[in-house]
Amino acid sequence: MTKRFMKLSVLLVLIAIFIVSYTSKGENTSSSIFTSAIVGDINNIPFDFEVDMNPQQRIPFVGKSYFGFCEDLGFSESSGNYKAVNRLGYVGKYQFGASTLKWVGITNKIKFLESPLLQEEAFIALISKNKWVLRDYIGKYEGKVLNGVKITESGLIAAAHLGGAGNVKKFLESKGKDVFEDANQVPITRYMKKFSNYDLTHILPDNNARVTL
Repeated sequence: MTKRFMKLSVLLVLIAIFIVSYTSKGENTSSSIFTSAIVGDINNIPFDFEVDMNPQQRIPFVGKSYFGFCEDLGFSESSGNYKAVNRLGYVGKYQFGASTLKWVGITNKIKFLESPLLQEEAFIALISKNKWVLRDYIGKYEGKVLNGVKITESGLIAAAHLGGAGNVKKFLESKGKDVFEDANQVPITRYMKKFSNYDLTHILPDNNARVTL
């Protein structure tokens, strides 16, 4: 009985040593960001909001600013992908068509796709031009409600991006009855609602706006 107990005790000790040894090895091979002894700069460790981010709702600090408008509209158009090309040939983060590219002074589609900075400059130019085309309508209709849609400057600019300024005019002139839909059956009223009340005041109306890069 005594010998059997001693054998059992030795076996338990060996098992305990194996477990301790295995645990130590596991700790040594784990990522340093999960240990208490982190050496060096840890600024590259992401916060939760950086890992789990919805560009339409949770981008820090941008809110209803111009940058918020850029991120939210870009996300709706292409999930924010500067190299996106859809089945109809629309390109970039903001999905510019051939006529729109030409309108803002872009002649090289490949260069446009390769340059995020060029795309952002083109977007600013497009806003300026659409503001100029809609300048009288913005002043006349902003704050009014047409067919259940509250009219805001940013909503009209977003709708013009989707369906063209001419179709925005038709909607306003028809008191909300003439609603244009794009090739994906998205009505301009959806963009009027979704992108309302962003601050685009620093971008001035300019029919001659062009990309300057």
